[in-house]
Formats: sequence, C-alpha cells, structure tokens
Amino acid sequence: MKTDELADGSLVVTYDGSPLAKFMLVFTALFLGTAAYDVFVGTRGTDRLIGLLGASATCLLVSIVFLETARLEFAVPTHLVTWRRRWGLRERSGTMPFGAIQSVMVERPMGDDGTPSRRISLRTVDGTGIPLTAGYRSDSDGVILKIADQIRVVLGHKVEETRLDDVEALVAAGKTIEAIKVLRETNGLSLTDAKQRVEELRRKASSR
Repeated sequence: MKTDELADGSLVVTYDGSPLAKFMLVFTALFLGTAAYDVFVGTRGTDRLIGLLGASATCLLVSIVFLETARLEFAVPTHLVTWRRRWGLRERSGTMPFGAIQSVMVERPMGDDGTPSRRISLRTVDGTGIPLTAGYRSDSDGVILKIADQIRVVLGHKVEETRLDDVEALVAAGKTIEAIKVLRETNGLSLTDAKQRVEELRRKASSR
C-alpha cells in the first residue's frame, strides 16, 4: 500500500497485490506441470502426486487471496472520496463526501498475536464499514498506521480524538481485545494500563 500527495492537497491511496498473485500462479503451473508429467510420462508414486496437487492448490489459493487492487482518492477541492476495489472477480466502487466518513479505523484480525496484520476501514455515519483492502496485510513497520493518520489529516479529523473514537466503537461492539491492541499500538500503553483504560470505557458505556 502506498500514498501519493497531489499538488492540490488531495491524497491517493493505492494497493496492488497482483505481482505476488502472479508469482504464486507461476508456482501453481509448475506444480501442476510436474504432476502431469508424473501421471503421463513417469510414475513417481501416489504420495508424490498428492503432495504436488496439494502444493498447487495452496499456491492457487494464495494467489486468489492476493489478487487484489484498490485505489482511493481523497479529493480536497471537491471534498469527495472516490474508491474502487477489485478482489478476484469481484469489483466494488463508490463516491461519498468527506462528511459521510465518521472515522478511519485500523483493524486487526482476531487472534493476531505475532507480527501485526492490519487493514484500514472507513466507517461512515450510518455505521457502514468500507475496508480499503479486503485482506489484512503484514505491517511490522507501521506503514498502514501512518497511512491511516494521513487520511485522517486530509479528512480534517483530529488524529488522537479519532483513535479514541475507534477504541470506544470497539468496546461498544464487545471487542475488548481489539480495543486493548489499538490502545497499546497508538498510545504506547502497557498491557495493564490498556486493560484499565478499556475497563473505564466499558463502565462509561454501560452508564449511558
């Protein structure tokens, strides 16, 4: 995922996973070709054939997952967001005003305790979530977090306040583990302090 800042202050966010998808398709063809050779030319045993077919299926699945492209333009002069995302054979697109976006959320899959995987999602005022990418991408260097902040700045959102809104939304949805992770990543809190902050937000939400 990368960003381009235009001369008029607009921001273009793009993602292209097709190079990796094509790379995995090459391996899929290689494994299938080897399996076909074993069947029609030289027999190497059933176990080898099953292994080759399993490897080709895995490579094909990975290529489908990464066969994704996305482009979002946050046009400052018109205050419009134009987005298009293609994943496999599916394509979605749309246009919305800046005012329709309530917050910019950074999401992580459940159970992601190792190298963080993230994706950015735009949450609209009607509660709809629009992920910039369908899949989660490895973000060990925090690039996705920085891109989310860039988007918030262009939209005119206050970065720290927006992150707190994200945490409150996660707590309200019962996703306490996710809320703790967001607090630790964005505010640098310890695990104990993050848990205490989430508990405070839970009590605050229940008292409303």
